[in-house]
Amino acid sequence: MGMIKSALKTGIAVKVVDVVRREAAKPENQRKIREFIDRARNEATKPENQRKAREMVSKFSNRTGKTRRMP
Repeated sequence: MGMIKSALKTGIAVKVVDVVRREAAKPENQRKIREFIDRARNEATKPENQRKAREMVSKFSNRTGKTRRMP
């Protein structure tokens, strides 16, 4: 029974990858992906978002005991 479940999960994963590849190859979806990446980059370069990111990293670093500076 375990082998059948494993094969079924693998088959579903393969199908999902196929669908994602097919959809990603379409020009309209490539345009949407590029626009999304541009928006994400623009948000990441805003000073207030960089400050928030630094604060989050410092909080995480303090919890784990590691000190690491962000550029």
